[in-house]
Amino acid sequence: MILPVVSIVGKTGTGKTTLIERLITEFKKRGYRIATVKHSPRSIDIDKPGKDSWKFTQAGSDIVIISSPDKLAFIKSTDHDPSIEEILRLIGSESDLALVEGFRKGKAPKIEVHRKELGEDLLCSSKELSAIVTDEPLDISLPQFSPGDTQAIADFIEKNFIFQDKGDTCLFINGKQVFIKPFVKDIIAKTLLAMISTLKGVEEIRSLDISIRNKPSGNSSSHVMKSLFLTRED
Repeated sequence: MILPVVSIVGKTGTGKTTLIERLITEFKKRGYRIATVKHSPRSIDIDKPGKDSWKFTQAGSDIVIISSPDKLAFIKSTDHDPSIEEILRLIGSESDLALVEGFRKGKAPKIEVHRKELGEDLLCSSKELSAIVTDEPLDISLPQFSPGDTQAIADFIEKNFIFQDKGDTCLFINGKQVFIKPFVKDIIAKTLLAMISTLKGVEEIRSLDISIRNKPSGNSSSHVMKSLFLTRED
């Protein structure tokens, strides 16, 4: 992963959003920079008809950015359901932790929120989960927390995911992640960091973003390739 991430999953009505809200508050008290992502299984439309951003989208723009002194909104049309990795690439390395609601099928560590009244079965198998937030004891050999014990849940995330993060290198081609083997990641990271660190004015490198755009082949613009390396060093 580009940055430490934890996915909060569970059935509808279990309190996932409430838990994330409490965790955000707790981690902000601890001095962390938090990014949040919510996955929707259905199409979303955040552009209001008649607004300039809506007009740009209707005209065919693939990406629309709205900028103001206090906020920056990024709207991008996609032809697939983006993975967590693709979304985190857009977030970049400005955060210390990403709290994600949903993405049950993703590869991020998962904590499931469970409520007795919604049935005993869990949404995910115990092999997929790192912990459970539940209002009743479950016969599962996983760490279990009460829904109101926000501090203990934050301690668990901090110990197991934030402090365990040792950095990662990700490769994106044409906006989609290409998975590479650990030893290749190590070669790429060490080579790039060694070269960049020799440049004048470069201080300690915590993250490194490199974007390469190939020139179109012939008169066709369909051969443009983008690649992005994201490396995080603690």
